[in-house]
Amino acid sequence: MSGEIELSATVLCECLREEPIESRLVFGDDELRLEGDDGALAIGQSDIFDVRIGSSPQVATEFFTGTVLTIGFDQRGDREVLFVDGTRRTLKKYAGLLYRWLLDGTEVAVRHPAEVGGRVTGETFDIGTLRVTPGKVGCTGISYPFGIGLDTIVHLSRSEGELLGDQRPMIATQYVRDGMVVTVELSVSDPRKQHLLGRHLRQEYDDIRQRVRQLDIPTTAVRTLYTLYSLRGAATPSSLFGGPSGTSVDVLRGLRKAGLVRITDEKVGLTSSGWILVTEHVDATTSADEQPVHT
Repeated sequence: MSGEIELSATVLCECLREEPIESRLVFGDDELRLEGDDGALAIGQSDIFDVRIGSSPQVATEFFTGTVLTIGFDQRGDREVLFVDGTRRTLKKYAGLLYRWLLDGTEVAVRHPAEVGGRVTGETFDIGTLRVTPGKVGCTGISYPFGIGLDTIVHLSRSEGELLGDQRPMIATQYVRDGMVVTVELSVSDPRKQHLLGRHLRQEYDDIRQRVRQLDIPTTAVRTLYTLYSLRGAATPSSLFGGPSGTSVDVLRGLRKAGLVRITDEKVGLTSSGWILVTEHVDATTSADEQPVHT
C-alpha cells in the first residue's frame, strides 16, 4: 500500500491526554501517527491488535455519544486504546483502509470452497496471499483466486482444525455466490492478524444481523423466505405462492419494506438481510435438532 492516508478528527487517548484533542491521524509505511498541537504519538503497525467501529464504549461516553472507531495497541509494555470520533460513513471508510494497511499481503492458508450449498467439497488447504480492500476480501497466489464482497457474507464462525500437522484457528466464512451459500475457511498464523481479519469480515455482517434481529416477521413471511432460500435465493412470485393472490402481494410488500427481498424484472430475490435471517433460522433449527433427547 503506497502513500499516506490522513484523517482529521477528535480523538481520545489517555496515554496522551485525559480529554479529547484535535489531531491528524496519518498512517503509511510501518506506523500510525497522531499529530496535533496538543501532542503527538507514533504507533507501530505491528503493535495494533484491534480495530472496530461501533457505539461509544462506556469509558468514552462522557465525551463521545455517536459512532466511534476504536483502535487497540501496545505501547511500552501496556495496552492502550485510541478512540476516534466522526460520522459512521467517514470512520467506516477509514477503518477499511486501516484493515487493508494491516492485512493486505499477509500469507494465509485457505480452503475454498470448503462447502457449497452445505455439501463438503473435499478441497484441501492451499497457501496464498490475503487481499484486503475496503468492502472486500480475497486471496491470490492459489489455484483458484477469489474475491468476496463483505456485503455477501451471511454467516461467520471460529473453530480449530488441523493444518500442516498443527492445530490452527480457522475462520469459516459463508457467502452467497450464484444463489448458493459457499463456505471458505481462512487461517493466518499470526493470532493478532487472525483477530483483525475476523473484525474486517464482520463489518457488514454484524450491522445487518443486528438490524435483522430487531425485525418481527410473520410466520407466512418466514415461510416465503425459506422457499426463496430453497430456490437459490430468487424466484417468480407465482412459483412462490402457487399463483397470484392478495395475500402474496401483502407478504412481498412487507418483506421488501423490511429490506429482506428485492423485486426486479418480475423476480423476487433475497437481499443480504434476507439470506442472514434465513441462515440464522436454519442454524437455530439444526442446533435444536442436534440436542440429545432425555427420557
